[in-house]
Amino acid sequence: MSIPRYLGSICYHLIFIGIVGQVCCGQSLQSSGQSDDDIRELKLRDWQPRSMLKTKVTHVAKPAFPVIDVHNHLGGGAGLLTPSRVAGYLQEMDDAGVRFVVNLDGGWDERLVETLAALDKAHPNRFLTFALIDFRGFDDTGWTEREVSRLRQGFIAGAKGLKFHKSLGLSYRDTNGKLIGIDDARLDPIWELCGEMKKPVMIHTSDPAAFFTPLDRYNERWHELNEHPDWLFHGKDYPTRDELLAQRNRVIERHPQTTFIGAHFGNNPEDIESVGQLLDKYPNFYVDIDARISELGRQPYSCRRFFLKYQDRILFGTDTTPKADAFRLYYRFLETDDEYFDTAESHHRQGFWMIYGIFLPEEILEKIYFTNAAKILSIDAAH
Repeated sequence: MSIPRYLGSICYHLIFIGIVGQVCCGQSLQSSGQSDDDIRELKLRDWQPRSMLKTKVTHVAKPAFPVIDVHNHLGGGAGLLTPSRVAGYLQEMDDAGVRFVVNLDGGWDERLVETLAALDKAHPNRFLTFALIDFRGFDDTGWTEREVSRLRQGFIAGAKGLKFHKSLGLSYRDTNGKLIGIDDARLDPIWELCGEMKKPVMIHTSDPAAFFTPLDRYNERWHELNEHPDWLFHGKDYPTRDELLAQRNRVIERHPQTTFIGAHFGNNPEDIESVGQLLDKYPNFYVDIDARISELGRQPYSCRRFFLKYQDRILFGTDTTPKADAFRLYYRFLETDDEYFDTAESHHRQGFWMIYGIFLPEEILEKIYFTNAAKILSIDAAH
């Protein structure tokens, strides 16, 4: 169908006006700066800089001493933990020189029994499973007694400790919609039971400091939070990070006979001086390094001094499903003086940070890799 002459004339003039407008603005169709390959339009989330530094690269295939990974998630239940899946875990552990892995996904009741059967009992001296608490019905009469009894049976069945997720303090709510505090008195008998039965508590409280600040141009973990907006806890719906850590610290102080392991370097690797103050104050408090070598390795001088001073209170952990190359990045951080290397494969990239090794002495490496955890978990050093 032909276009009427007057419509063709209008189209011609509109195109002409558009071209003139671009020229008048100092642009042309060829130089408008709007092409898809214009580097000036690169999105920050797409930026993947490659360092031009030529630095020493040390491959640490096996650690200086056998390793206990105190913080891992292998899943739970017979349906997931099939013989072939568990064999895959063991192969990666053997390839990387890992003697034990602590699985924090044990759960409770039947799931816990199935998990213990698939890991701890099927492969003794390789896996150590922790139990979990069921927060459903928290406001019900008898909830505390129910969970204490359930947990006691879990320990008798073979669970080696108890794990609390960051959901305590950030997600779990009572029937009125109020967040359940970490220091809620209804949890006291549970902490006490762990002390009585000498089972450590792995407690994840709060999250990285940047997750509690506005998501703006100043946020150093902008790219992660844009990909995972549910990780942002800034605003009136959540307690402050300082309050969450204070709740945890009150629990540690109230229960001196219970051993607490602060996951993710006490979840405060941005302020290791304050972590040291807690270790000084609470002899029943330990920290692990899982998923935080990106934070620690960007402050290598302070970090090395901290590890030298608190060598008896730091535990090895990864928070990464067994993978030999991921373990090896931790070894490289702890054992070498390599500079400015990427650790994304150890967990995931945090910030745009490269890290530096802290080249610890062998006597300290042995404690962090094995001895400290063996004491807490009642593992015979002969294993």
